[in-house]
Amino acid sequence: MKAYVLKGIRNGIVKEIDKPIPAHDEVLIKVMAVGICGTDGHLYKGDYASPYPVIPGHEFSGIVEAVGADVKHFKSGQRVAADPNIYCENCDNCKQNRQNFCFDFKGLGGKVNGSFAEFMTIPERCVFDIGSLSFTSAAMAEPLSCVLHGQDNARPKFGERVLIFGAGPIGLMHLQLCRYNGALQITVVDINEKSLELANLFNADYVVKSDNMLAENLKKISPLGFNLIIDCTGVPSVIESTFSFIADEGRLLIFGVCPESSRISINPYEIHRRELKIIGSFALKKNFNIALDQLFTEKVKVEPLIGEKILLDDLPETLEQFCGGLKIMVYPNGFVD
Repeated sequence: MKAYVLKGIRNGIVKEIDKPIPAHDEVLIKVMAVGICGTDGHLYKGDYASPYPVIPGHEFSGIVEAVGADVKHFKSGQRVAADPNIYCENCDNCKQNRQNFCFDFKGLGGKVNGSFAEFMTIPERCVFDIGSLSFTSAAMAEPLSCVLHGQDNARPKFGERVLIFGAGPIGLMHLQLCRYNGALQITVVDINEKSLELANLFNADYVVKSDNMLAENLKKISPLGFNLIIDCTGVPSVIESTFSFIADEGRLLIFGVCPESSRISINPYEIHRRELKIIGSFALKKNFNIALDQLFTEKVKVEPLIGEKILLDDLPETLEQFCGGLKIMVYPNGFVD
């Protein structure tokens, strides 16, 4: 089968490799659609430690090709997606429902081979039926699950003012969920005009270009600051700047993934005096089914978030040039819905 193999930092190729054989508890999936995540870009650039060579990719959907001897709930031909986080379910964190901190955590596409391939395997416990949901939409269930987890960690309270940095697919999903969760006012900041146009499409109350007038413009929108700020950029300098815009007792959700070695400078006295809260959000936690429900009912709309559609052979050049924007969707077995 064909797969995109990352051999080292900035060194990835599409090559023929052996088709995987499912273990007794695994499902073999023919990958129909897989999104490029920002973390795939970080992995490509070497921002995270990874056991090269590895097949990246973790936002995917497909068709069950075969199942292991002990698989009970799936059969060949079934349309599926999967939570790419493989937890042991035996360590102390897993036993306390903190699976995203599993001591033996194996992330698909990082620690183990992922979905930038024609076929891949994953334990049955990670797999979900998608019914009639399109493969493209179902591939967005994983990033939506992560956004849902972030919302659970820093849920906007009814009547709060929210500021979102970054109007890519993640920021725009946060925008939609903040609206459902009762935010009074949502402001979105980005450097890209087209991204801000999309934020308008999703009914942001204000869209603001990130330029030398940013601080002045945000002050006009919310003179006392914003109750919740969500960073979806993963840019340390942006995160550092957000403290200028937080209201007293406000919260900062660091959702975008910064390089592992990055640092920011903050004033701990300001955090103490103004009772500020800094909140992290890592991966997802047993909410993949909720994300699929949101997609089925179109409570969260993802179709406008899809940009370029490519084949597996296009992936090496695309990752070399990857710089965010709309979700790029890869179709390892040919274009589908």
